[in-house]
Amino acid sequence: MLPVGAAAADGAEAGERVLDLGGMTYVSSHGKFNEVVLDAETAKIEPDADLAHLLDVHAILASAVAGVRGRGGLDMTCERGTIDLDTGDFIAEGDVRGTTGDGRRFRTEKLRYDHAKGVVTTQSPVSIRDRAGTYRGGGFRYWIRENRFQLSQGASVVAQ
Repeated sequence: MLPVGAAAADGAEAGERVLDLGGMTYVSSHGKFNEVVLDAETAKIEPDADLAHLLDVHAILASAVAGVRGRGGLDMTCERGTIDLDTGDFIAEGDVRGTTGDGRRFRTEKLRYDHAKGVVTTQSPVSIRDRAGTYRGGGFRYWIRENRFQLSQGASVVAQ
């Protein structure tokens, strides 16, 4: 984790430590490839809980399987997010928009990234657009390493 522009440390309650940052970049690597890069305008770090609460987030979740990068991946933005600094799991909330490695664009309100499994999921309504049209569903699962989507809960296709 590379904090940028640390603003102040304050203890909101006795025994609780919080570090407020004016900006933060978090990087998780696998070998020579970056698997997760999170840039946030502001962050509140809870060192005792290994959590960072982020605002105005740009996230890049890349595939780094067997030394090969680029099969999948996700480039997205959201209003706020929380990263577990121990596991690398990330929750994105608020106007979550992104693009997959193959150019599919999606939009939802909340999603979760399971770092160990390399899977992004949401149970919120989602729209996904590609060259063939727009797909809507009540949620999705995206396997980053395989660049594979699965829509769930009443999926439909809107022809172009």
